[in-house]
Amino acid sequence: MLISRHVASIGAAAVMFVPTPRSESLTRFWGADGHRIVAQVALNRLSPAVADETRRLLDGQNITDVAAWADEHRREMPQTSPWHYVNIEVYDSTYVPSRDCKNDDCLIVQITRQAAILGNRSLPDSTRGTALKWVVHLVGDVHQPLHAGDRNDQGGNSIKLTFDANPTNLHSLWDSRLLLSWGESDEQIEQNIMNELSHRPDVAAISGGTAVQWAMESHDIARDMVYRDLPQSLVIDQHYADSARPIIQERLLRAGVRLGALLERTLGRTAQ
Repeated sequence: MLISRHVASIGAAAVMFVPTPRSESLTRFWGADGHRIVAQVALNRLSPAVADETRRLLDGQNITDVAAWADEHRREMPQTSPWHYVNIEVYDSTYVPSRDCKNDDCLIVQITRQAAILGNRSLPDSTRGTALKWVVHLVGDVHQPLHAGDRNDQGGNSIKLTFDANPTNLHSLWDSRLLLSWGESDEQIEQNIMNELSHRPDVAAISGGTAVQWAMESHDIARDMVYRDLPQSLVIDQHYADSARPIIQERLLRAGVRLGALLERTLGRTAQ
């Protein structure tokens, strides 16, 4: 059962994690599977007109088909690496653009910027289609706690630990390892989320918000659970994994709901 509230105030399975500086990290939020789950939840909630408009801009593809595009082409676009995260120290409680997003080069600004490009009908469809790919991906990224909360450890990349008797690091654990350990298919996880949404009383309330608010939600979870509850031994036990599961599910749910709502707001009045 998914939780309906947050705690106090979530890598591709086939890709081996290679520790690198945060700005060059190749880890992926939830991997392609997680991004597709977020996109599918959003797609399920789109009006027919907006769903058709997204397919038109993507040359017949669905948003689920391009959900991991930004990661798949990351090596070709190294200048966009900072777009996938925002470094907000976990012990701070506010987002300070001049400190946390220098030169507007971070996740928060890029969500807003790419959404504006997407909604600008004076631009070529190819430009708007690329912006759509970014919006789909980055709304997923902003809901991963370690893409917004940092403890001077490259978003958890430099914290080495053990999970299921295998070496990993904290960022990779929350990117993919915990999700993959459930042993459930994308379809099962998506269906669980859709079942939850069918009787959640707060769907309208959680649909809104800004990129800053979404990032601060993730930041607070990084502070209040990801780091706070980390075993001193750095061996991830079942209690930590069990505590993380509802949080990961809730982040997937909120990411999907908010992505759908953002696409409706951006394309609803211009869909053909």
